[in-house]
Amino acid sequence: MARKSRKPSVSEQGIQNAAAQAKAEMKLYRTAVYARLSVEDSKNPDCDTIENQLSLVRSYVESKPYLKQTAEYIDNGVSGTRFDRPEFMRMVADMRAGEIDCIVVKDLSRLGRNYLEAGDYLEKIFPFFGVRFIAVTDGYDSINPNTAEDGLIVPLKNLINEAYAKDMSKKISTAIDIKQRQGKFIGCRAAYGYMKSPEDKNQLIVDREVSHIVVRIFECKAEGMGNGSIAKMLNDEGIASPMRYKYECF
Repeated sequence: MARKSRKPSVSEQGIQNAAAQAKAEMKLYRTAVYARLSVEDSKNPDCDTIENQLSLVRSYVESKPYLKQTAEYIDNGVSGTRFDRPEFMRMVADMRAGEIDCIVVKDLSRLGRNYLEAGDYLEKIFPFFGVRFIAVTDGYDSINPNTAEDGLIVPLKNLINEAYAKDMSKKISTAIDIKQRQGKFIGCRAAYGYMKSPEDKNQLIVDREVSHIVVRIFECKAEGMGNGSIAKMLNDEGIASPMRYKYECF
């Protein structure tokens, strides 16, 4: 006699999922809202802003009576390929302390763009701490983590998110390399004595306000004065240090 499968049928699985959903909605979840935007994402004109992410997720939480927002965490300008983001780590610490038991994000890429680590959080870490995870636009809710669709789609989306991050990194590195070969400035701030051109941020021009001080420093160095002596001389004359000058002017 053939052995019968103990795996529940599709209809039975649906009933079980519905029961789990109903049970979950009877609980009031202390909910954390998490938003993330990387530098690469911010340069993409089609990408959501932090404000748009927060607006969407807050509206979702407010529409669910079983979700009560108790915390908000924002990592702005941090890559999703790394998981040591300041606000993400603070959220994890609060989770470990038992202060939150639900996390809501806009989509799975906001959690991270590293396939293995994102999978660890979804499949191991969040379930271990009894934390419900919801990705609004992806339609993912960990309250039903074993459905056939999520079991296939979620890992696939995490792979796509990681591939996207690698592709963006390669494109940015190539763009920077081209600018360097063209002799363009790619730094964040110009060195003391220079400033970015108002017409072209990749071109440096002389800062006339302090150019005479730079010339004087070079002359003193050429005469054999040490760095400490030059700095003391300028401090005694009340000339602002490069850091102080940038703070006052910019």
